[in-house]
Amino acid sequence: MRRKARYRCWLLVVLLTLGAGEKKDDAEPGDGLDVYFRDADVLAISDQGLPEYPDAEPGESKRLPRDFPDEPPQIAHGIADMLPISLDDNECLECHHPENAIEETDVPIPESHFRAAVMGEGGPNSPMAWVVKGYEKTENVAGTRYNCTMCHVPQATNIREPKNRFVPARAE
Repeated sequence: MRRKARYRCWLLVVLLTLGAGEKKDDAEPGDGLDVYFRDADVLAISDQGLPEYPDAEPGESKRLPRDFPDEPPQIAHGIADMLPISLDDNECLECHHPENAIEETDVPIPESHFRAAVMGEGGPNSPMAWVVKGYEKTENVAGTRYNCTMCHVPQATNIREPKNRFVPARAE
């Protein structure tokens, strides 16, 4: 039994050594484009350019339909001048906070963004040390929902969808 375990250990070491490969020294480190298991940079193997985002002002563009229920909607206008979002500056709230959403094109932030998770210790046999016990209503946007671009992304105008068999589960 012990001999079998030792054999498996050596086999694992040999397989890992054979599969490791060598990193090429000609790649410039830190540019984000060198991938150790490819001979070309990522942008060179793509036939699609970088995404182009709309320059449309808020309210001027058409929103894309969602592919599944509760999908975060895409941002239908340019946001370059609204970034970065910080604790002191979130320009999204100027139009999308429910108190400020007065025009038809100003989609108000849903009520779920004003609820904060209440954490509690897991039970004696629980695999989790901390669990969500419930949600409490907050006066302002919850901290976990404050950075809008964590879930919402701008609609790119030049993206070709890859061929796949995905069927949108749009709510009727």
